[in-house]
Amino acid sequence: MLEPGFMLFAQHGWADTHRPIQSLAAQLAPHAPIIAPNLGWLRTWWRIAPLIDHVEAIAQATREQYPQMPWRLVGHSMGGLIWLEVLHRHPDWWPMVHSLVLVASPVGGAIWGQRLDPYGWGIGIARDLAMDRREIAMRIARKIPVLSVAGDLGDGSDGTVRVTTTQFPGATLLNLPYSHPALKKHPALIPVIQEFWAVGAIAG
Repeated sequence: MLEPGFMLFAQHGWADTHRPIQSLAAQLAPHAPIIAPNLGWLRTWWRIAPLIDHVEAIAQATREQYPQMPWRLVGHSMGGLIWLEVLHRHPDWWPMVHSLVLVASPVGGAIWGQRLDPYGWGIGIARDLAMDRREIAMRIARKIPVLSVAGDLGDGSDGTVRVTTTQFPGATLLNLPYSHPALKKHPALIPVIQEFWAVGAIAG
């Protein structure tokens, strides 16, 4: 059996488990080793820092075990934010990252998070999701090809995340007409991501 050419990390987001995005990852790269950490549905409601720590520890262990294997990263919603934070902590890892795909990730801050915690009291995960991470994302996109896919139901939103919060300079941007929960496992994502992997951009 041939050695796989890359490791695929697939990270689920808020109020979710790993199963949907792991299924997507298996369709994206059926012969690649897939790492899809399960953060636990309940744990995704509290703070993002321990979730970042968890993914970082898994990535570090993987890097030590397979130091020469490049990574491809896919994150849905908060899962994309987690990977932005992990990469922000480890610029030394950037050369081994082939690409980063953000699916409905509110890089500019989730408005609904701001509504859950309007006074900045730090209620649950709301403060963490409302944070603007565009500066971090822009720095990463200067070195790593980034695709940011947004859902647009016709009102500039996927029902949860506004399209504008997924956009930042340096990324390849694409809108698909699907809802926030549908995007994490929609078959239409597969050829889009595979095309991006092949050429580092989306035609048209």
